Amino acid sequence: MEEQFWFDVGQYERHRVEFFYERWFGGVKIHVDGQLVETRRLLFSMRMTERFRFVVGHQERHEVLIEKRRKVLAAGFRPSTYQVFVDGVFYLTLEGQA
Repeated sequence: MEEQFWFDVGQYERHRVEFFYERWFGGVKIHVDGQLVETRRLLFSMRMTERFRFVVGHQERHEVLIEKRRKVLAAGFRPSTYQVFVDGVFYLTLEGQA
């Protein structure tokens, strides 16, 4: 079971951010324009919220923050909620698929 989504960042210098979360083994991968920028394993994490912070762009730089919120019970079997912030401003909310 995998949760994934993508979104674009930037006004003049556009970048595609792709987020992949594999629920069974807790693997997270984040790509920007097809290049891996972060990988993490969340298999035994006790945190309710995980934060992924990175910068995209060269001439037009933006700080991206993705907050992944898990459910309290049976988190590996239930979808997570994601909030995305760009330059500290709320951008979007997504709910993973069950």
